[in-house]
Amino acid sequence: MHTYDKQMLTVVRQKNIGTDTDYEPPLRIGFGISDKTVGDVANATMGRTILVPGAGPNPTHYHAKNDVCWYILYGKVKCWYAKSDGADRTEVILEGGDFVYVPSGAIHVISNASETEEASLIFCYIGVPNTDAAETVWLPHMK
Repeated sequence: MHTYDKQMLTVVRQKNIGTDTDYEPPLRIGFGISDKTVGDVANATMGRTILVPGAGPNPTHYHAKNDVCWYILYGKVKCWYAKSDGADRTEVILEGGDFVYVPSGAIHVISNASETEEASLIFCYIGVPNTDAAETVWLPHMK
């Protein structure tokens, strides 16, 4: 349990989160919960990703220090995933309403499955206060 002085809710309004296009291009990410928005009590990093129509894949990667959860808000998201050594590669189309659990070490890549409709998902990095703490491993040699 957090100490008494840290037991207050923090509301982060959408208009205050901005859009990050550098972290995982071509994705447009709004980081809502992290140590930057809720201070040193953050033990998760949460945000929204928008995939514009026809958005190609984000960089191939996995997270060494945290699991990730997704909730697909709307649209269709093409996802491929594999074990950290590249074994058992699988592809799936995710749809609005789907929940997804990505264990640490699982390679994953997403893109918009539609050339004409936007897609969006909510993500949560569990147990880390920011993206640096996730120790993301980028794998440019895998496509």
